[in-house]
Amino acid sequence: MIGVAMLLVLGLAAAPPVDTPSPRDAAAVTSGESPPSEPPSSEPPSGDPPSSESPSSESPSSESPSSESRPDAPPLGKSTPAEPRSTATRRWSASGPWVPNAWPTQQSCALDPVDAPWCLLIRADVFTGARIGTIGGARQSEFRLDRAEAATGLLWKPATRFETGGIVALESIRSAGPQSVTGIDGDSLIVRLLEAYGHAAAHFGPIDVGLRAGLVPERWIEQVEKGYDTRGFDALASDRVRMFDRADIGASLVASGWDSRVDLDLEIVNGEGRAQRERNRGKNTTAIVTVRPVLRAHPRGPIVLALHGGFRDGSVGIASIADRRGAAAVSFASPWVYGGVEYVHALGFGGRGDVRANTLGVWASGRILPRWLGVMAKYDRVVLDLEAPDSTIHVVGCAAFSDVFEHIDRNRRRVRVYAGYQFEGYGQGAAPLPGATTAQDAHRFLLQLELRGLARIGPKEQRP
Repeated sequence: MIGVAMLLVLGLAAAPPVDTPSPRDAAAVTSGESPPSEPPSSEPPSGDPPSSESPSSESPSSESPSSESRPDAPPLGKSTPAEPRSTATRRWSASGPWVPNAWPTQQSCALDPVDAPWCLLIRADVFTGARIGTIGGARQSEFRLDRAEAATGLLWKPATRFETGGIVALESIRSAGPQSVTGIDGDSLIVRLLEAYGHAAAHFGPIDVGLRAGLVPERWIEQVEKGYDTRGFDALASDRVRMFDRADIGASLVASGWDSRVDLDLEIVNGEGRAQRERNRGKNTTAIVTVRPVLRAHPRGPIVLALHGGFRDGSVGIASIADRRGAAAVSFASPWVYGGVEYVHALGFGGRGDVRANTLGVWASGRILPRWLGVMAKYDRVVLDLEAPDSTIHVVGCAAFSDVFEHIDRNRRRVRVYAGYQFEGYGQGAAPLPGATTAQDAHRFLLQLELRGLARIGPKEQRP
C-alpha cells in the first residue's frame, strides 16, 4: 500500500496537465450559445469560480491556471477569440477547481453531457519523515509514515445541471489502537477504508445542492482545511485530538450559494467514526454554516476570508453517552499567507458524558521566496477536562518549507519538504494524545516530506 501510494504520487506529480472546458462554457455550448472568449490572463478562466471554498466529493485539485502557469495565455489586459466548438468543448483546464474540494459548486473535472460526460480520478497522498528528540528526558529517534492514502472515483454528467459519481479511498494506519502497544502482528501497518460514498450535485441558478451517502468525509474538517496549507506538517487541532473523526457512515447534504460565498451543511451519521459499527439508536446530527465575505481572484491564486460555525448533537457507545460539539473558526488563504484560528468545545469527550473539554488551534504560514522558501508556525491547546486541575496539553510547532511546484498548482501536484521543531507539554492531570502511550513532555526535530498527486482521465481533445 505504501509503495503503491508513493509511486502514484510521484507519477501523478510528473504527469503533464490536460485541458478541459469549464462547466459554464460547456453549458453555453450545449444550450446552443457561442462559448465565451478566454478572459484576460489577470483573471482565472471563466470555468473556475472566482473564489469559494467548499471540501470533496472529489479529491483535491488545484486552482485556475494563470498567465504565469499557462504559456499560451494572452498578454495582460487582452483576451483571445472564442475557439471553435469542437475544441472549446473538449479543452481541459490545466488545474481544475481552485480549492481541494469545490463540490458541489464545481467538480474536479470540467464536464459536458455531450462532449465530456465522464471523468476518472486517481489521487494519492504520502506524508513521511524522520524525527529525533527526547520524550520524558529519554532520547528517541524514528522514521514515521503519518499518512499513506490512495483514492479513485468516477464523475458522470448526464445533464447540463446535474453531476453524479462515486469515490473510494484507502488509508494505512497502525493496527494498535490509541494508548495501545499491541495490535495485529505486533503493531503492523494495515490498510482500511477511509471513504466510500456516492454523490450527486444539482445546480439551480446561483444555488448548488449536493448529497453524499456512505462512508462520508467529515464536513467540519473539510471546510476548515481549505484555509490550512501545512497539513503535511501536522493536523488541525480538532483532527489531532479527535474532536471530530475524519469520516463516518451516513449522509451529508450541502446547499452552496453564489460560488460558495455561503455554505450550509447538514450531516447525519452513526457517530462511531471509522473504527466501530453503530452501537446505539441515536445518530449524530451536525449543522455547519460557512460564510466567505472576501473572495477575490488573483493570477497566482485566490484570496479568501472564511468564517465557520457549527454544532453537533451526538452520542457514542452502547450507553448513548453524550458526545456534543460546538465549533467556530476563522481562516484566511492567499498565494502568500495562510492563517487561522479554530475553537471546539466538547460536551462529553473520551467516552465520558460528564466531561467538558475544549481545544484551541492557531496557525500561520507564509512565503519568503515564492515556491522555494516558506515558514510556518502552529499552536494547539487542549483541555481534556475543564474541572480537572492541570489537564492541559500544549503543542507548539514551527518549520521552514520548500516546494517543487508553484503554489497555484498545489492541488494537482505537490512535493514539499519541511524542516522544523515541535514541543508537546503535558499537565500533571493530562492523559496522552491518541497514539501516545505515556503523557510525557516531548521535544523533537522533524524532517517531513509531503507528496500529493491527482490525475484525471477523460475524453481526449479532438481537433477540428
